[in-house]
Amino acid sequence: MSRFRTSLLWITLTSLHTWLFYNQSLGFNGLIFSVIMVILITWHHGLQSKRMWRFGAGIHLITAIAVFWHGTPMSIILYNFSGFALAGFVFMLQSSLLVVFLNGLAGSFAIGFFVRLAAFFSSLKANSSLLPFLSGFTLKRAYLYVAPATVTAIFYFFYCIANPDFFLDLSFPETKIDFDLILYAVFGSIILCPLIFPWGFKKITEWDLKNPDILKRIRVKREGINKMGLMHENFQGVIMFFMLNILILFFICFNTLQIFIPSLTKYQSNHSEQVHQGFDMLIMSIVAAILLIMYYFRENQNFYSRKTRLVKLATAWIVLNSFLAMLTCYKNILYVGAFGFTYKRIWVFIGLILIGIGLYLTLMKIRHLRTNWYLIRQNTWILYFTLTSYSLVDWDRFITWYNPNYAQELDFRYIADLGKTKLPYLKELAEMDGSRVESYKVEINSMVKAIDFPVQTWQSQTLDNQWLKGKLIEP
Repeated sequence: MSRFRTSLLWITLTSLHTWLFYNQSLGFNGLIFSVIMVILITWHHGLQSKRMWRFGAGIHLITAIAVFWHGTPMSIILYNFSGFALAGFVFMLQSSLLVVFLNGLAGSFAIGFFVRLAAFFSSLKANSSLLPFLSGFTLKRAYLYVAPATVTAIFYFFYCIANPDFFLDLSFPETKIDFDLILYAVFGSIILCPLIFPWGFKKITEWDLKNPDILKRIRVKREGINKMGLMHENFQGVIMFFMLNILILFFICFNTLQIFIPSLTKYQSNHSEQVHQGFDMLIMSIVAAILLIMYYFRENQNFYSRKTRLVKLATAWIVLNSFLAMLTCYKNILYVGAFGFTYKRIWVFIGLILIGIGLYLTLMKIRHLRTNWYLIRQNTWILYFTLTSYSLVDWDRFITWYNPNYAQELDFRYIADLGKTKLPYLKELAEMDGSRVESYKVEINSMVKAIDFPVQTWQSQTLDNQWLKGKLIEP
């Protein structure tokens, strides 16, 4: 594609970004920009048939929908990160998600812009016929001074932000120069640059691509691979996993007996402490389990002819850790039934789902001879997709609906501290005779009257704000 079209696309996206986001909060503008940007970048780089691009762009559009729908801090963070990831995908589609984020973040935060700027002046210096009115010496001097001048200008704006009186007033009688707008447009061009002109860490990306998902046997002897040898390391792993299996089996049995025989509990603690301490311990146990399996099932250890016992013991440990996860899930279910949902209890369930998927992928690594890098790749994708799905749900509204209706004990103070989307359903409950929040009717009405809807342009509108106005503002 010609340089003119490429530059025109960059200017178009920069102008659109400035128009939609300058002095605006994220909302409808995020969805509009993402749809247009994805379409133009897909067309510009010919990515229509690329599966990984469809995954990356699809998740970014999901986060854009979440921003337009709810506009929560979590959805905004994911929206920005998924946008950086698109720059990483443009550079190399086959990269692991971690490397994609690294390349996208580095490219978006000025590195890609300055690399492109340097390449532009290098091309001018190499082909001075582009500017026949400038001598080679002049081009060389311009190339030397442009980067320092640009960086100095950026720092000047930083200092002006710190002390507004430091601004140089260049206003004319009938003209006011908006330096904030200019600075924001420059910022937009910088973060959008790697989407148009791909940039990333080549050596890290090449290293990532050289690490396959499927293990291959190393037939060349390498120094320092393991002085104990495969046989001794395998035997050590068998002893370790045998002892760990015995330990976790006793632990599961003891925890199960405590549920039915309360007298076994010597150290009294509330249900919340039991659940969260158990979950924290479970997380550490699972991470340690996966790290140990990654160590004992690396490289040629997977091709050792007498590895059967180690595989069986490692599989048994994965299964027992799964039982431990189910036990923690059961305790959390009891806790939710008694006291209702909170964000911590929701994250316990999400964490348990991630633990189950991680253990399954670890089992697949053992059974199907996958590399450690395969395990990291798959788990980062699962985590990314889970967080994106989480941002689509208005958990404040869900907690407000569930706790008054199903929790045995209602903690109204916790609900009162939730976001403003709780108010329509609370108002509805307060007006119902015999509801559990009827005694808080005066406080709920005060919260409804105190709610403030700041004046917003169409760019910053969210579906939740429109819904709240329709529910709480009297016609």
